Parts: sequence; structure tokens; C-alpha cells
Amino acid sequence: MNNDRNSLSPEEERLAQRFLAWLLQEVIPNDDPNPGAGVESHRSLSQTRDHDPSSITDESIMQTRFQALLKRRIQQEIQNNPPLFPWETTEVWEYANDPIDEEADSRVPTNVWLPQLAQLRLPIAISEATLAQLLVRCQQVLRTSLRQGERLVAAVEGLFPERTEELNIWTERVLLWSTSRSGETLIEPSEGEFPRSYEGATPTQQMLLSLLAAKEIVESLSLNVSASHPSDRRQWLTAQGLLQLDAEYRCHGELPQLRVCCQIPDGGRVQLRGEGAIATGQRSTPGSVTVELADIQPQQTYTLEIHLDASEQSPLVFAICPTS
Repeated sequence: MNNDRNSLSPEEERLAQRFLAWLLQEVIPNDDPNPGAGVESHRSLSQTRDHDPSSITDESIMQTRFQALLKRRIQQEIQNNPPLFPWETTEVWEYANDPIDEEADSRVPTNVWLPQLAQLRLPIAISEATLAQLLVRCQQVLRTSLRQGERLVAAVEGLFPERTEELNIWTERVLLWSTSRSGETLIEPSEGEFPRSYEGATPTQQMLLSLLAAKEIVESLSLNVSASHPSDRRQWLTAQGLLQLDAEYRCHGELPQLRVCCQIPDGGRVQLRGEGAIATGQRSTPGSVTVELADIQPQQTYTLEIHLDASEQSPLVFAICPTS
């Protein structure tokens, strides 16, 4: 494969690395790892070491260490799971067990769901139209069993249709830097070095911003419960008010149950879906709606669709994954 189109010069690579470090520094501050809508526990951070922001030596050490870690990670993944790695094919959506909901493909999110997207912790604003497109794609990938990195690639690749290989590389870096940041340097951009808007960013910078936005959206729409961690909560700001979900994993004898209590800000309908089972609840006024499924299967993804009266035919979809 000819990769000249997607290759970066050493200077572009250096700037992209600095840009990613700066974005993550802004997006995931050390003093607030779990605000608002809530994210998974793997986002907890190590204490940042004190470095001179202008130290080229420290930055070089960080980049060398990161490149070695990335290389070992990729080699191990290729050896263990060769058919599943996204950069081995440009068709990351073509998984036999993960069909895409064609009906959902045509859904455009109504304005009722968009206020939450303005709360994303990004130092550079992304247009509402781009965020709305990411929201649609993120809800689609939640219905599949793709792994985290593959979900991000699938959610973002529509914005960068000819840069799939580069997108996969940066997805790995985003995930690695988000979970292992002990060797990072604090990045202060030089004047004019980083863009002030999404539209003014380079394609690589737009890619990084889109990946971070997709990561925030996917995590805000994902709940995880188990016997040892029986409850999880998410909030989503809508044009009608705050939507809140409380998922609970219950064990009665040998039959585990999944119960979700929803505080909806408007009249509407809630559907909890699993393989071969649907639980539905509705009300005509704001308030509490509870749905429950019995005899659930661990490791299976259950989807929760929120239909508000103001959202017309465009629901908001959450994914709940119970584990044993």
C-alpha cells in the first residue's frame, strides 16, 4: 500500500505529538477526572511529573518511550488478533457479527440532544454540524461488539475517508496517552503554533480533535455494571432539561437482572433491548420511568433508547454492558 498520501514530515509529526499532548492535558485535567456526564474509571490519572515546559530533552525522551511502547503494543495485538485489527483493512465496519442498523444511518439527531455536545471538554470548539454527525456515528457503533479503538475509528472515519491508516495510528496514540501519561511533559503552545478553531486546524489536528470528541461521546453513552460494581449512572443535557440514567445489576438466585431507572425531562418512551427481549416504559409528563430485563447474559451489550416527545423519531441510544 502506498502511504505517501498519509505520511507526515518530521516537523508535522512533532507538532501533531505536541498538539495531542496539549489536547489531553486540557481535556483530562488532573484535578477533575470524572465530571458531569461521567466516564469510565480507566481515565483516572497518575500525578504529572514536574518538567520544564521548554525542555526538548524531556520531550524527546517522552516521544522515544511512547514510540517503543506503541510498537510493542501493535506487534502484540497483531500476533494475538490478526483478523480484528482495524488497520489491516480499510473496511472496519464489515464484521459478520456486527451489522450496522441501516435505519439508524439515516437518523439525524434533533436539536433536543445537542446541548450536551457543547459540554465536551475540548480546548478548541468543533462545529455543531460536525458534532451532530459524530453523535450519530457513535450511537451506531455502540450497537456493535467492536473494541474501544475500533469504535473510535468507525465513528470518525466518515470525516476522513482517505486517511484510514493514519486515523488508526492516531487512535492508538489517543488511547495510550489517555491511560498512561506518567512520562508526559506539560505542553504550552507557542503563539500561533496551535489553531484557534476546528476549521483553522490541519487535517491531522482535526482528526485528533474528532477522535477526542468521539471518545467523550462514546464514554458518555456507555454504562458498565457487574456483580462487584452493581450500579452506574450517566447524565445527558437536553434542550428540555437534564436526562439521568441509573443502571443496576441485580442477582436473584442464578438469574441476573438489569434494571434501569430513567429521569426524563419531558414526556416520552424508554426501551431496553437485548437479544430477543424488549422492556418498554413510557409517561406523558416529565418524571421517572423504569425498565427491567431478567435472565440477562453477561458480556452482551444491551441498548437503551430514549424517545422524548420533543425528539420526534430520533432517539438517544445508550449502551449497557453487564459483566460477571
